[in-house]
Amino acid sequence: MPIQVERTDAGVVTITLDSPERRNALDEELATQLRQAVRDVAADPGARCAVITGAGRAFCSGADLGEFRRQESGGVLPRREMLGAYYRTFLDVRDLAVPTIAAVNGPAIGAGLNLALVCDLRIAGASARFGATFVRLGIHPGGGATYMLARLLGPARAAEMLLGGELVDGARALEMGLVNRLVDDADLAATAAALAATIAANAPRAVRATKRALRLALDADMAAMLEVEGLAQAATQESADAGEGWAAFRERRAPRFAE
Repeated sequence: MPIQVERTDAGVVTITLDSPERRNALDEELATQLRQAVRDVAADPGARCAVITGAGRAFCSGADLGEFRRQESGGVLPRREMLGAYYRTFLDVRDLAVPTIAAVNGPAIGAGLNLALVCDLRIAGASARFGATFVRLGIHPGGGATYMLARLLGPARAAEMLLGGELVDGARALEMGLVNRLVDDADLAATAAALAATIAANAPRAVRATKRALRLALDADMAAMLEVEGLAQAATQESADAGEGWAAFRERRAPRFAE
């Protein structure tokens, strides 16, 4: 199976791309199984955080270019429709209500970069390499690369990655703001698991609402976001988790959130 899924009792789901012999290149089979795994997380009421990583020495080396070249499209518009179905993978990850963490081991190139970008947080191992190498293949960036890089890095640094097409190592990725943390490869899985456990221990309803607000904030002005925050904060203040959080604060203990 090209996808492996593990779940902890605390609600942390780890999705592993498991085609190490192909450096986890994203072909139709892997993309389909990844979408299903993500949809299973979305349907799991006990899921609180998801970690996506790759088996072996690569996170995801990109799309399976051989498969794309072999596919007969019949022209530009049919090929666009074919790509749209493939892009659905990235939207499904982005649209998960629970926070997502990309634990990037080795290369995250092209589609692999996109997969890391649609996660809320990115932790890189020392071997990580990031690349938007589309122009070096003679093609336009796809899978949301222009959209996500411009928002994450700003237009100048996005242009550096997209127009240059060069690989970025973990240290440079941390400097650019592409990743949240850079750790030794040996510590990558444990670091991602610890961060996921920290998130999973927080109030689920508040976490999901905060993730949703962060996404809205990229395209809204402050007045609009105050409306969003006011409604979400009022709703969470009326929740059982808020009562538990306040009680735990008073009693100086760890909260036991349920919602």
